Amino acid sequence: MPSTDPLHIVVAGGGVAAVETVLALHELAGERVKITLVAPQPDFEVRALRTAEPFAADHVRRRSLADLARDTGAELVASTVTSVDPERRAVRLATGRALHYDALVLALGARPRPAFARALTFAGDEPATAFGGLLADLEEGWTRSVAFVVPPGATWPLPLYELALQTANDVRGMGADVSLRIVTPESAPLAIFGAEASAAVQTLLDEAGVGFIGDTYVSADERGRLLDAPLGLPLGDERTVALPVMEGPALPGVPSDGAGFFAVDEHGAVRGVTDVYAAGDGTTFPIKQGGLACQQADAIAAVLAQRAGAEVDATPFKPVLRGRLMTGFKASHQLDGHPRPVLWSAERKVDGKYLSAWLGDNGEKRDACTLAIPLG
Repeated sequence: MPSTDPLHIVVAGGGVAAVETVLALHELAGERVKITLVAPQPDFEVRALRTAEPFAADHVRRRSLADLARDTGAELVASTVTSVDPERRAVRLATGRALHYDALVLALGARPRPAFARALTFAGDEPATAFGGLLADLEEGWTRSVAFVVPPGATWPLPLYELALQTANDVRGMGADVSLRIVTPESAPLAIFGAEASAAVQTLLDEAGVGFIGDTYVSADERGRLLDAPLGLPLGDERTVALPVMEGPALPGVPSDGAGFFAVDEHGAVRGVTDVYAAGDGTTFPIKQGGLACQQADAIAAVLAQRAGAEVDATPFKPVLRGRLMTGFKASHQLDGHPRPVLWSAERKVDGKYLSAWLGDNGEKRDACTLAIPLG
């Protein structure tokens, strides 16, 4: 006789993918599942808005994970998962407690690491004052040139464009004469969104006076100087702002690649182990972005809800990349007489099927351009 006990699902993490997973499971499976959320922090933060804080254009949204637990009936455990025992279907917590599961969802995110010692690294968790010092130097004339560098490796370039565009709007509004440019391995601005959207971003950069240097892989020599590969010449900019590179969570007991990322199938199941799933930046999917993490979480929730007995379709992960680029200035609705390429209704900074509604996000973000493209 089949068990009537609810399927016990442990969700590890407190970011975008974890919250979307809990919300989706609650919506799709209801009382057929018992959810335990293991998170190290008490609040969920929309860190994608961190790029707006130095310019007082917006602020990071926060909601208590206790609210999430109350809304969904989940149990909230304040800890971190330190290892997994797949044979016993149990996780070990930092507190020493063993927690058993029927299915485990790892939404641990990635670990940002500074790419260059001599650059100001913008990882999305710094206070606004970290970037504010650079803005003050630009406005007061102490700094005349800045390179915004996308490093080689796994990262998400859009925040760097937001910083460059908003910096241009801020310092030129103060009358400062500065040189700003983006240096990136990309062949064109935000090329991942396709040619039409990339051309729109190039126009935004041109209007703002931000240069673009593509197909360039920046490296550092033994003294930490930043070089333009393959020529090996110093960048020459007075200051550098760089994104971090991402490393995987590399959890003992769970197979991962050499960089610590979890390889998953189209339904989010971790390859090489049973009853373990992963979503978000901690997977091998190369684009580290919140909206895609939500889509991965939704695919996992559908599979688990179906396993718990809910009548839902287990639709596999079919990524559609949605991005909202904050520019710092009112962008025109026309580009050279053509409509701005809004290829999807991505009105939210982090677009999650269930997360956006839980945050009460109505999508009313000013000074932004919307971009999207299916990834196949």
